[in-house]
Formats: sequence, structure tokens, C-alpha cells
Amino acid sequence: MSIAPGTKLGQYEVQDFIGQGAMGLVYRAYHPQLERTGAVKVLQSIAPDPDTTARFRHEAQAIAQMRHPNILNVYDFGEYQGMPYMIVEYVPGGSLANRLSQGLLDQPAALRYLRGIASGLDYAHGLGVVHRDVKPANVLLETDDTPVLADFGLAKLMQGSSLKSISGVTTGTPAYMSPEQVTGSQVGPPADRYSLATIAYEMLTGVIPFDGEGVLELLYAQVHREPPLPSARNARLGPRLDAVVMRGLAKDPNARWGSCTAFVDALAAALAQAAPAAVEQTVAMAPAVASTMPLAALAAAAEVPPAPRAAPSPSATVAVAYPAPATAAAKPKSRRGWFALAAAAVIVLLLLLAIGVNAAAHPQPTLSLSATTVRAGGTVTVSAAHVPAGQSGEIQLLSTIHLFPFVAGSSGNVSVPITVPRDIGIGDHTVRICWASQCHASATLHVIEPLALRTPTAGATPTATPSPGAGPSPSPGVSAPPTATTGASPKPASSPKASPTPPPPPAPSITLSASSVKVGGSITVYGFHFGPGQTATISLIQATSTTVGTAPVKSDGSFTAPVTILAAVPGPATIRACTSSGCASQAVTVTLT
Repeated sequence: MSIAPGTKLGQYEVQDFIGQGAMGLVYRAYHPQLERTGAVKVLQSIAPDPDTTARFRHEAQAIAQMRHPNILNVYDFGEYQGMPYMIVEYVPGGSLANRLSQGLLDQPAALRYLRGIASGLDYAHGLGVVHRDVKPANVLLETDDTPVLADFGLAKLMQGSSLKSISGVTTGTPAYMSPEQVTGSQVGPPADRYSLATIAYEMLTGVIPFDGEGVLELLYAQVHREPPLPSARNARLGPRLDAVVMRGLAKDPNARWGSCTAFVDALAAALAQAAPAAVEQTVAMAPAVASTMPLAALAAAAEVPPAPRAAPSPSATVAVAYPAPATAAAKPKSRRGWFALAAAAVIVLLLLLAIGVNAAAHPQPTLSLSATTVRAGGTVTVSAAHVPAGQSGEIQLLSTIHLFPFVAGSSGNVSVPITVPRDIGIGDHTVRICWASQCHASATLHVIEPLALRTPTAGATPTATPSPGAGPSPSPGVSAPPTATTGASPKPASSPKASPTPPPPPAPSITLSASSVKVGGSITVYGFHFGPGQTATISLIQATSTTVGTAPVKSDGSFTAPVTILAAVPGPATIRACTSSGCASQAVTVTLT
């Protein structure tokens, strides 16, 4: 629903259309008496039913009462033709997302933005209001570069409305969502602090913690995986800063920082200590008898501190011996020096042992093919082992990339039948298995010409006398046919053999992103060998059949469809996908949790 220019919304008059976001349309409006410009957010994603409308008014009142320089002011709210709207402060300076797209921020600018955001969030949390969708796109910038939080509380308004995220969980932006939001658990201020730590990670490294992930992989990672340390992506950042950021990204809400401001203060202290540490290491490398390295840096990398710690004592060091100048007399090593060297050797051995144990516990993924040679248009099964349990990804067939999605079983094994395209080209091709934006194993597949192309020439007659090497010799014990005599009537030509019947096309099949799905949750259906250009209808079958989604079939006969399971009861069920060329089914278990 659009609003025409000149429409009156309370005391504001709509002037023009600004843009469209995930929750609805945005217009510029003007209050003539106050001579004030505002932005109208028409929340089309909220279902206009009585319960939702009442909840909207309650939340809008709570948001409108907030007054803070880093929170967008709400001027008015109401309904237009049954659709809720808010009139908020107009900020023309763009968003933090636009600023980050221009390149990595310098550290003082990053801290300035983070302090403003943290101040606004702590203020709102003190009033019992949680944002739930803190991300750079929701941070607007004033003309003086002051960060202003927008869309406060709108994510909560979306819950229970007609808008659902692709994952079927609580609404939010997957890259910045806390684990408790992904799992649908109770959401409080720690969720906003997790999102703020994610923004800090992005500001200091240039990428989000789980960069390059698909939506489903990203949501899984938010709950089950640890991101790379910030210093692994920006060498200028040290272990102290790693400890601060990783505590902000803790999976357990109670393990995170007690407030947003406490997090930013610890971040600033870690950044301030990084520069002197670099200078100290440079001085220690000057020609001398010995240099020292603080042990506290290693301890900070190994565990997350409960609170910002004071600078390490200079006595907490380990000696590293260097050869003295040739002209100096050699001094005997002290017992402490020998002990330090022995301790260092033990630590190195323990690290090597830990690496070996980790490699044995986490073997490298392997990939194999059911056949190393296959005809174009044929099918080969790709198998892999040592894949993370439940990991989803894709099998890639090169040179021109053809994708075949997979989901690993609980034992880490993968088995996917793939059909080699008939037009792929004759020769060697690479098959590889990939997930999380990386390919982990590969094998070579040799493709030969398809059977249907090997058709004998019609009407060909056998020669009277075979030339040497022109054909196979008669089998032992079988007389060769008599040679035709000159002038004899030629024998009727034998009928040519019928062309070999091409193999039947593979039957349609589907795989699922999980073996179970909760009521109200989502599951992704991957289809193969369906009719290109057709539309697949996806149904959930229990006592009755319920249509849960549709998907267009691609030119290679595949489709990918995330579907939400609503009308279902706990227990066994079947997901079926059908087109006019056939159907395929897969069992699934429906749960409540």
C-alpha cells in the first residue's frame, strides 16, 4: 500500500517517497506548525489484526518515551487505513552500513561510533527496552557524525506478525543475531551486547565474524561455532583485544560484558595497550644478552577474563637467551636460565602433542567417486567422510560449475548421486566438496561421450574379406563366412542394428537440510532430476496433505526451497515434492522443540 503525496497523517503531511525496508515503506513528511521534517515508517509487515495493533500501540508508547541523543526520536504514531505507522526523526546523513562499505575505519572513529551506540543501548536497557536488531544499517549518522539508533523495538513488533525470517526463528538480521535469538530463547539486554560486539568485530577487521556463510550455515554458526580471533584477520590487533571481543561474543548471555559501555571501555583499553606492546617487542630484539616477553599476553589469548585487567607485572616474564657479542667473555648460565629453557622445551612438546591429538580427533575430509569414468548424461555417486555432523554445503562439478547441495549425516558421512550434464564436454573434470565458503577435498572424474551419440551408419554392409586389423578375428571353432565369388548375385544387405536405447532419465529425488523440524520452524528442500521450467509443489503429509511451498525448477532439473512448517503435529511425517514429471518424498520428524 502506497501513500500519495499530500496525505495528512495527524499533523504531518506526506511529501515524497524515500525508500523501502524490510518492514515497510518510508516517506518524508512535514509538520507545518512546528516547521519540522520527519520520516514516516509504514509498517506493512505487521498484520493488521486487533491483537497485533494493540501490541503495536503499547510498544510504540514505550519507544516514544525514550529521550537520548543516540536514539532516534519518535514524534507520533497511528494507523492509516488499518496499517500502523510511526513518524520519527529525519536523519539525512546516511547509515553506518554505508560508512563501513567505504573501507576499514580507523580505531578512534570506530571507538567514537561504538561509544555512542553503547550509550544509547545502556539507556534503553535501563528502561527495560531491548532493540533486538542492532546492526550498522539501523545506526543513522547525524551531520556531525553522531550515531543514532533507529528502529528501536521494531523487531519485537514483528514477532507473531505475518513476517517471518527465512530460518523460521525470531526476527532479526542473521549476521548480528545472538545465539538466544536464533534458538528462540528468552531475549534480553545481552542479545544487544552480542550484536554490538559483532559490529565492533566488523569495524576492526573489515568483515563480520562468520563471513561468507549462507543463511542457514550462519544461523548454525551463531549457536555452535566460534569465529576466528580478530587478530587472525587483522594482525595489528593483539590477544588482549581478542579476549575482550570474544567475551562480547560468548554463546552464554551471562558470560558477556555486564553493559555495553563496559565492553567499549575494555576495548579502548586493549587498543591503547597494543601500540606500546609493539614498541616494547621491537626494543627487546636489539643486540643484548636477553630479552623478555610478558606471559599475560598468552594467558589473555587462552581464556576470557571476567573483567578488564591491569597491565601485567614486569616480573611475569620468561627469559630468552641471545648470544653475547664475540668480544665479551662468556658467562655461565644460571639455574634459572636452564630452568626457563627446559620449561620452554616442555611447552613446545606439549603444543606439538596437542596438535597431533587434534589432528587425530579431527581427520581431514576425504572424497571418493563410485566410478572415475562416466558417460556424459550418466550418474555417479560422490561420497565423503569426516565432514562435520549436520554440515550443509554443496558438491561442485567443474570446469563450468554445477552445484549439488548436500547435508552431512550425524556420523559425518555424505553420499550424493549426481547426474553429469550431457553438454559438460569430454575429458577430465574436478569434483569437489565445499562448505562455509571453502572447498575441503576433491577428485578427478573422466567424462566420455554419451551412449546416444554412438549410432552405427544405417545401411552399412560387411566387407567380403576383412582387411588385416580392420576387425576382430573369428572366434575359435567358428567358421568364417565364405568369400563371395565373382559374378555371384550379391546377398541382401543385412539390416543395420538398431541404435542403442539411451538410459532412462534419473527419477526425481529430494534431500532435506535436517532430519527433524519443529512446529513453526523451517527446513530447506533440495530437489534433483525434476522437469526443467516446471513448478514443484511441496507438501507435508501426516494425516492429511498440506501444501507448504512451491519452487521453480532450474534448467538442470534442480530446485532449492526453504519452507515453514506450521499446520503439523509432533511425530513422523513425509515431505513430498511434485511436478508434472513426477514426485519424490523424504521422511521427517516433527517436534515441539
